[in-house]
Amino acid sequence: MKKILLFLMIFFLINSVYAFDFKKINPFKKKLPEEKPKMVETREEWLMEASDIPLSERDIQTQEEPKSDKKFYYPEIRYIFDKYNYPPGKRELNIEDVKKNLYSYPYVVVDSKCQYVAYPRYYFYPEVNQISSEFFVEKLDMSKSRKKRILEYNHSQEKRYPVVQAGMKERYKNLFSGLTLVDWSADGKKVLIKEKTGSTLNGIYKTYLYVYFIDDDIEESYTIKLVNFDKVIKNYYLDYENKQIIEYRYDIMPLGFSLENDNIIISLCYVYDNEGKKLFLGAWGYDLSNDKTMLISKTKTDFPISTNGLILRKTLD
Repeated sequence: MKKILLFLMIFFLINSVYAFDFKKINPFKKKLPEEKPKMVETREEWLMEASDIPLSERDIQTQEEPKSDKKFYYPEIRYIFDKYNYPPGKRELNIEDVKKNLYSYPYVVVDSKCQYVAYPRYYFYPEVNQISSEFFVEKLDMSKSRKKRILEYNHSQEKRYPVVQAGMKERYKNLFSGLTLVDWSADGKKVLIKEKTGSTLNGIYKTYLYVYFIDDDIEESYTIKLVNFDKVIKNYYLDYENKQIIEYRYDIMPLGFSLENDNIIISLCYVYDNEGKKLFLGAWGYDLSNDKTMLISKTKTDFPISTNGLILRKTLD
């Protein structure tokens, strides 16, 4: 027992003399709180802080387009010629389209030789709910190709002279006077025009037909109104059937120029009874060479018509 106690005393004595002081070599330090960067509060502070970053340290990420071996197909725009008056007599004034756009240009239609353009322009006056119109025929630039002379034609040019006007000089509430191109003649020297007059609330009242004759000297060109055509139809039903057409709302639907004779205009005639029912009054022809009107058929509505006007239509391949 004494020996054990002596050994322990000697051990602690030696250990106290040669003990290694770790604190002197690697003293423990108290952990200090981390300093957090001040939060940016204003736009000016953000701009100042951003400008202090050297350009070399800025993280600039460039967005690269994904690489693909897939080939994209871009359709090519082409222009092709279509017949304008096909099927015959179906072109009419679109009242809702005019009201929506306040004014409207329908198709620009050229003759078969692409020498002239013909088209109406419509005007809408919301304050009186009225539609008026003008009709233009102008010569194209023959130094250009057929398609190019049409595509580059400016129908908004300042100096234009209408060959027919409808409803431009008066203002009547709910009135519409719409001019529509029916077709060109086969020789490209005549333009058949329809004027439809009526009320935007109650429907059509009457129809008039015009023909514009083109001379090589454009100043010698002129327009005629087919007044006798209208009178003969009214007198026929008054004399033979004792019907006063003037008491009815009537509509003449010109189909175009006859395929057999370029001077004859063929039209279908209709009236509307008090109940709004459409009644057929026969097919009528008008000969421009002698100013004569003839009843062609009381039942037939299908006739050989020459369709001559052309429109340029955009298509994609």
